[in-house]
Amino acid sequence: MRTTININDDLMDALQKYTKARTKTQAVEYAIKEFLKKREIEDLIALSGRIDIDPNWEEQEKAELDEYADHS
Repeated sequence: MRTTININDDLMDALQKYTKARTKTQAVEYAIKEFLKKREIEDLIALSGRIDIDPNWEEQEKAELDEYADHS
């Protein structure tokens, strides 16, 4: 998607230098991807303590698969 935006030249230069991107587009895409990854991690961390995961989930899954295989 083509988008026109105004970005401070010093910021863009610093971003390209930091990311070692050859083009402004590559630098901006890199920055967006990194931002999104960081937010996803923050969202997962925010769930900490809110979700109970059974420590024996692998055993239960194997039992369910074995039961399914027995009925096939």
